[in-house]
Amino acid sequence: MQKKYQADPASQPYFERRAEEEQQLGIHRVPSRLYLDVDAQVIELGKLDAARMDPRIIANRRADLAGSDALIINIDYPLGLAGYHIFKIMARSVGDLRGVYVLGKAATLNGKIGDVLIPNVVYDEHSANTFHFAPAFSAIDVEPYLVHGSVLDNQKAVTSPGTFLQNEPFLDALYRDFFTDIEMEAGPFLNGFYEHTFAVRHPTNETVSFLRPPFDMGFLHYASDTPTSKGTNLGSRNLSYVGMDPTYATSLAIARRIVGQEVQRLATMSSAQEH
Repeated sequence: MQKKYQADPASQPYFERRAEEEQQLGIHRVPSRLYLDVDAQVIELGKLDAARMDPRIIANRRADLAGSDALIINIDYPLGLAGYHIFKIMARSVGDLRGVYVLGKAATLNGKIGDVLIPNVVYDEHSANTFHFAPAFSAIDVEPYLVHGSVLDNQKAVTSPGTFLQNEPFLDALYRDFFTDIEMEAGPFLNGFYEHTFAVRHPTNETVSFLRPPFDMGFLHYASDTPTSKGTNLGSRNLSYVGMDPTYATSLAIARRIVGQEVQRLATMSSAQEH
């Protein structure tokens, strides 16, 4: 809705005022000028006005962020391998990477449209790697904010190179091996995490453990398709509110995680300085 509103020339004054206010609050929009059509936001946590934030995010920690020098980099990344390339370029310029959180839609083999899937195992069809990791999120982090649908954690995900490359026998084989979450970005991101951690090219056809992750990492997928059911996918219908509900719930969970991690970091630093 906002994109359509923003395209209307009569709406330009509103968005100009919004940009000015965001600058004052430490929110900077960085448009894409070359290559990928991917805009980004850079958010200075220490400049955010807690009084104007969703109280579910900030809770009782309003004063704790005032001394923060942390940045949130929010990217509307494109599908598939582009996530790998963007992460690699970004990570080179970050001295202290505290967390990476990926939100996107997926197909589900054991849920319904509007459900939220949280994987802790990912098989990447690009590299044939299987990743096991400790996710930053569990069902309890999302469920309180989800009006409709269910939250399924500890899922096994498959990263597909394309949305039309999975046929019915293959989906059946995946389900029999307990893979229930089919998406397009987790594998490339995890390969990028590997290269950032070990400074070598990611392996192929191996099992990789991130059970002691180098930084906080988590993937939240909301179900947009049920490919084993006819007529219930994005090719035949629009997500409408069924997509908005899990999108807001998962975004809120990520924002709470970021704020919580930063408050904990600042408290640890303050305690160390006192001693």
